Amino acid sequence: MNRSKSLLRGLAAATAMLLNLSTAGQAQSILDRSDQLPRANERPLESVDGVRTYYESVEVEPGVRLRVLISVPAGSDRALHPILFTQWVSCDTVELGEGSGGSLGAVAKNSGLALVRVERSGTGDSQGSGCDNLDYDTEIQHYISAFTQILDHKALDPSKVYVWGDSLGATTAPLVAVALQNAGRDIAAVAVQGGGALTHFERMLNFDRFYLERRSQEVAAASIHSEMLARVRFHTEYLINQRHPDNISTDSPAMAAVRSDVRGMSSDNHYGRPFSWHQQAAQRNFLAAWATLDAHVLVIFNEYDQFETLHGHRLIVDTVNRLRPDTANLVVQPGLGHSSWRFNSIEEAYRDETGIPETETTAARIVHWLRTLEK
Repeated sequence: MNRSKSLLRGLAAATAMLLNLSTAGQAQSILDRSDQLPRANERPLESVDGVRTYYESVEVEPGVRLRVLISVPAGSDRALHPILFTQWVSCDTVELGEGSGGSLGAVAKNSGLALVRVERSGTGDSQGSGCDNLDYDTEIQHYISAFTQILDHKALDPSKVYVWGDSLGATTAPLVAVALQNAGRDIAAVAVQGGGALTHFERMLNFDRFYLERRSQEVAAASIHSEMLARVRFHTEYLINQRHPDNISTDSPAMAAVRSDVRGMSSDNHYGRPFSWHQQAAQRNFLAAWATLDAHVLVIFNEYDQFETLHGHRLIVDTVNRLRPDTANLVVQPGLGHSSWRFNSIEEAYRDETGIPETETTAARIVHWLRTLEK
């Protein structure tokens, strides 16, 4: 009898944890017991005040199910237009922790819409090989498959679909949006921050140029000219000709020197992703996707972005407005770095010193814009 009571108490506690039951007005997260994807590591469900999150999953290829999270205002009793989120290059989870969860949590709390996130392969609850092995083309296909399936969820009204890309998710956002648009979905708008429409080849060259320019104590200004010419040769072999960086390094001492000093490149990855991710991204025509989209566009550039250029962001807006006048807007946020932290100078931002997080500033811009489109 005592053992039975203990088991019952344990079952009740486990059920309460899974459902994350809360008092009125607090966050609610639902893990559907019929969901086919188990919870990894018995982690607590995400909790954001005023937000209810559905934990769902979809199969994107045989044997690979990905976690999908749908966050709606707590107490909402109707289907809402979705915001489909495509994320940054690093393999962090999109599941929110304690508190507001930065820009994701702020958009979930304040937009009045349904924020939809896909946990990438091997991250969080999602199955499949680790995100650090996930290539660019597969990541795109996973997004398209997951979003296509989840748009039929009871909490979503797919009559108007929004897409939001953050950082290098700004390159995947237009590709995913075009694929969904071509499949008959009504893509009403796309918002991006921290990633323009330059080719990935140009983007990586800019990353390296900033890396040289902003290390004035280590890199003489007069040497940047020759350094950049060497890096153009290296990135041509790496990104365009799709050679392994180690093989390129055997071409000459100059290539070996570049190989050892490319920002974010380690022995087997580049910014935490396989070399193939960047090589495939370099083949993608981002500007063609923006030109194809029939949607409103919001482009946000942070003045002290440590990686991206204003030109790359303005390129999106200028291209779209030439084709569809007055449908694209550019917002430049002064004093903010790539991740929406506030700095006193670009040099300080690049050293990542004494920054103050203002991620909700970017979220507020996006929310205000979405609300105007909902009217």
